[in-house]
Amino acid sequence: MKSFKKIISGVTALTLACGLSLTASAELKAGDYKAYKGAGYMAKYEVLSVKDGKSTVKVTLKNTTKKKINNWAVRFVNYGNIESVKNGKLFSPDYWMFRIIKDDGTNGSVAPNECVSFSFTMTDPGNSSDIPEGITVYSDLDKSNSVKDLNKTAFACYNGIDQILNDYKAKGVSFDECFKNGVFANLNSKDGMKTGFNYKYRSETDREINALASMFSRGNISVYVGRTEIDGKDTYFVQVKDNRTGKVGQYPHPTDGTAEWGKLDLDAPLYNTNYSESNLDLAASDAHNCVEDYLKAEGLDYQSLLENDDFQAASKDGLKIDMKASLTGCDKIINDKLKFNYEGMIVYVSKMPSNKYVFWTDFMVQTKDPATGKTGQDPQPELVLR
Repeated sequence: MKSFKKIISGVTALTLACGLSLTASAELKAGDYKAYKGAGYMAKYEVLSVKDGKSTVKVTLKNTTKKKINNWAVRFVNYGNIESVKNGKLFSPDYWMFRIIKDDGTNGSVAPNECVSFSFTMTDPGNSSDIPEGITVYSDLDKSNSVKDLNKTAFACYNGIDQILNDYKAKGVSFDECFKNGVFANLNSKDGMKTGFNYKYRSETDREINALASMFSRGNISVYVGRTEIDGKDTYFVQVKDNRTGKVGQYPHPTDGTAEWGKLDLDAPLYNTNYSESNLDLAASDAHNCVEDYLKAEGLDYQSLLENDDFQAASKDGLKIDMKASLTGCDKIINDKLKFNYEGMIVYVSKMPSNKYVFWTDFMVQTKDPATGKTGQDPQPELVLR
């Protein structure tokens, strides 16, 4: 209890030094506030005014480290339309629900125990906006990137590119035209595109990917978007390189950091993901759906499929999910469904044990992470009647 009181007292002292309080009122109105504490910083989000469908908010940051920070940025969730920012610049695309506001170029340096503030005004019809549950503060002090960070960044950028391609497709611009007409001119260049809060890009695509990459990786980072072919289809991949260490993250096929830059390197060792039990259960559910769809499409019953010697998922060793695998039949359908997000996992399909019963299926799927031994299942054990 003494330690707890000491921690709370220390936090309170830090907040009071810059006028930061730790409580927040329940309804959104002028004077509402919430304080946050993170690694190396404290912050306060305070509503200054709520009037005529608009709200003005002030955010104060305090540097709680022993070093001067430079080039700070703040991320939070906000559904209103930010119209103006004082003492800061809106860094994220204005249509994101994740807002990133960075220093304005003159107030980026914050000494130890010093504070810096910015404010913004947003449209808020009905005064319905909420105070963010949490915020994230970035600075130049955090320049280290693990291989996990790089792979996570590649995954985030991959999803961002997917949305961009879909938007262009809706406008009648094909995948091929996006690459040939310069939509990805910087990202598809030999060295990729540099990212960070200090970089400014005119292209909306570049700005969006720069913002995405900056949320997950810091320091001297480059992002590359390349073309490739998967399953006979022209598609894309994303790599993220820490230019300081030379490590490369990749998606699809997240690697151990040794992927060859500029190509989808399926030969680089797979990153040891350590799948969670929920991941394993979700993969089992997806695989179960694949088997059901295959049986329906082929007009087969589960017994004939399980007795097929060529069906690897029903074998003792199971089916190992692999981007490079050349498969046929139901194995291919399962592998194609899971290989982007569950590579390295093993899938087993078997008949439901005689002492168990589920009214809607006669077979079950189990998944296993060979690195940890963790397993997943569909149907879930609690749904199986004994």
